[in-house]
Amino acid sequence: MTRYAVGLGSNLGDRVGHLRSAIESMRRMGRMHGISGLYETAPIGGPEQDPYVNAVAVLDSALSARQLLDELQAIEADHARTREVRWGARTLDLDIVSMDGEPVDTPDLVIPHPRAAERRFVLEPLAVVWPEALVGDGLTAAEARDAVTDQDVDLLATRWVDDGPTRGRYWVAAQLLLFLAIGIALVMDGSLPWTTPGDGDLLIIDDHSVDGWRIVGGVMVIVGGLGMVTSARSLGRALTALPEPVEGADLVETGLYAYARHPIYGAICLALLGASLFFASTAATILSFGLPVFFWAKSSYEERQLRIAYPGYWAYRQRVRHRLIPYLL
Repeated sequence: MTRYAVGLGSNLGDRVGHLRSAIESMRRMGRMHGISGLYETAPIGGPEQDPYVNAVAVLDSALSARQLLDELQAIEADHARTREVRWGARTLDLDIVSMDGEPVDTPDLVIPHPRAAERRFVLEPLAVVWPEALVGDGLTAAEARDAVTDQDVDLLATRWVDDGPTRGRYWVAAQLLLFLAIGIALVMDGSLPWTTPGDGDLLIIDDHSVDGWRIVGGVMVIVGGLGMVTSARSLGRALTALPEPVEGADLVETGLYAYARHPIYGAICLALLGASLFFASTAATILSFGLPVFFWAKSSYEERQLRIAYPGYWAYRQRVRHRLIPYLL
């Protein structure tokens, strides 16, 4: 048995679907020793194209290197891989990156891969699943990775091959608990400084200030409510409480989504903070100021899922810089 490291990449069509299908085909060639996380990288060279998703699989197989290459190229052909344009976009790219036997140097196959030691999108996943793999003359993947840290590689998921429970439901549960806490505070607490003066008040504000803050809060509720409604209508069938995108839905870039990537979250923040001010609740106001922090964290997880689902999300994120509130946050 020989141990091989196979690099996988795709930037056309269902990128992750292509990689998952390739992994399943490779399982029939031997024993899968390890599969790295899923990474996204900008294309290197070639024409303008969408970013790649990349991973590395470590396979123990009785096949020779030449036989394995033939099998991998057959898998590429099954996924309509074409080679008309050098470094062009591709549905599936499979390369033998390293092996634990003697190096191979033939006109159509070189192992270790001649450019593996120069590319972080290969070294980053390889160093996780097989750090001792040779990528050069006595150079291991873990050692070579330290020399390419200036290249951008983003980890999207550590578990991506098999469908299973996601963390999305935990984010939704935490969100509901936060909403519940704010709701209870609105009902039970009315302790902001402009409440009716009485014993123990530390600060008293006149009635005009009270009315002013209530007006501000009411306007925020209205603006936030309108933002939620219009954003939900823009999403249409893509609307979901989960941070994972709806299967088969398109990426939405219109309406408020042309100005902020998660406007519903921003609208919720405005509406609940406005309600807290309107009802003069100290506890609800404090909790509401924590909402942007929560939604920033939730949207970070969500954006990784969106980048997995939509090849064009990377470019959309470059165009739309604000995350929660247009022109502000």
